[in-house]
Amino acid sequence: MDNPQIEAEPAEPRSIRQRVRSACKPCKDRKKRCNGENPCDTCIGFEYECHYVVSSRKRRKKDDSAAKQLDVPDHSNGITFPTPAKPEKESHSEPIPTQNWVSREEYSGNAFPKILIGRLDPGQMDRLAIPWNLGVGQESQGPKQDISRIVTLDQMLALVDVYFDTVHQVFGFINKQSFVDTIVHRWSGNSAPNSRDIVLSAVAALGSLFDAGCPPALRESIANFAKGLLETTNARSSLEVAAWLLRTLYLRITSQPHAAWIASCTTMHTIQATDVGQTSDSDVDGDIIDKERLVWVSRASNCFISREYGRPTVELETTLVSFPTSRPGDFTNDLVYMYRLSERLHSDESYTVVDDEARIAELSAFKSDSDGIILFKAYLGLNLYRRLQSRSVTASVSSKTVMSVISLGKDGVDAALRFAKRRQPWWHVANVTFQFVCMLLVIDTNTSLQHLGSAMNALQTVAEYFPSRSLSETLGFLRTLVKLTCDRKKAELVYLEESLKDKPRVTNLEQVGPIRGIAQNDQKLSGDTFTTNLNSEDFVNFDWDAFFKADIPVLDYSVIDP
Repeated sequence: MDNPQIEAEPAEPRSIRQRVRSACKPCKDRKKRCNGENPCDTCIGFEYECHYVVSSRKRRKKDDSAAKQLDVPDHSNGITFPTPAKPEKESHSEPIPTQNWVSREEYSGNAFPKILIGRLDPGQMDRLAIPWNLGVGQESQGPKQDISRIVTLDQMLALVDVYFDTVHQVFGFINKQSFVDTIVHRWSGNSAPNSRDIVLSAVAALGSLFDAGCPPALRESIANFAKGLLETTNARSSLEVAAWLLRTLYLRITSQPHAAWIASCTTMHTIQATDVGQTSDSDVDGDIIDKERLVWVSRASNCFISREYGRPTVELETTLVSFPTSRPGDFTNDLVYMYRLSERLHSDESYTVVDDEARIAELSAFKSDSDGIILFKAYLGLNLYRRLQSRSVTASVSSKTVMSVISLGKDGVDAALRFAKRRQPWWHVANVTFQFVCMLLVIDTNTSLQHLGSAMNALQTVAEYFPSRSLSETLGFLRTLVKLTCDRKKAELVYLEESLKDKPRVTNLEQVGPIRGIAQNDQKLSGDTFTTNLNSEDFVNFDWDAFFKADIPVLDYSVIDP
């Protein structure tokens, strides 16, 4: 009876050993299932370049894999290359047999016919036609113009210099020399329009914003061209990710927060779709892009915009790339530090006031020479203080923390003024100054209010350099807040002054009241009752018995024994 059960148990490990011993490199890197063919089904479905790499440590990997299967047999079925990300992919709302596990992409309607035709005849892959929709509308073909026809080579190089002197110092993910070489080659007439144009035009658009001398008509033409080209591109590479990130930064300056947030989310989803920065990334057109930095900067941008706008972030499901290396004159590492610190702003009740105060102290101790990073510091410090304010109902914020936040805000306002005087529209120039004024009104101490005038003047200076309806309305709103604060304090001052006024003195002591025990003839004791002119006739009808029995408090005293 027991023998069949004993013999049946090895059946499952035997099925595991029947799996392919070697998977292609794209499937290994993406942790996807591979059938061992060349090309394999997965590479056919996703149009990957299927190739195999022979490893000298193959035997050892097999032994290690077997050891892991013996240690944790319940989690080894169908998983040839276990990774830390495996539990996330196995956590489905419904149980799925691990031996039949495939990625969610392979379940898609687009991938399945690719796998099918790949099995039947891989040579017919280019004839694949999938009806995503009815195709009744006319698909946009993108701009008909050429970027080299809109901007001359000299203008393009000037805009690129502005970009690298401003935006690139904080958001550094472009290899400058390769980028400039691409521009020269493109404008020389030796290169036709290609996928790199989406990055070239996006950089030119941002450069035109930070170049005060750029004609408005040229700026608008570049921006419209970059937008139209990006919305119709099919680059599927780091170039598309970079273009969406540049578009995000552009919208952060020029548009409403919702548009910038949507663009930042699109950037993150494009990273997931293209595997940018992963070891499997075989993008050959991305030599102008530092892909690891691109991923970090994209994550930071999505985090900051989402926090400011109060919207969720997009979490990457791919492996986190290595930390970007520092470069002279480049502050991207400082931005990544701000991002990693900002990640702690997730609403979590386990964080206490002491924890947030420690973060503010850490932020204050961090130093940077970049005005852009200084503004990020101020923005993050104000965020932390707002959270402290929401949690300080039962615990007070220390004066040291308040002083640190005021110092961060003041440094941010100074950096905003420097940006304004250079006519560089960094996105936090107005926002940080506005938030700092609001914070000073909330703190409402002599120390905070003494900075109120300079902060208001700074915002007015910014509005003079960048005149717009938005800033005019912001200034009007802040003046209303300050006026309401003044009215409240004036009312409080009236109450305080009322408490200092002298009360009227009592002039008629007869109003003190009758002495108890003499109420029968309604006589009252007063200073005028007993005078030096009293005689015996005055006391003929006086009730002495009632007088001596009367309870007169002023006559109460203690007898001290000698």
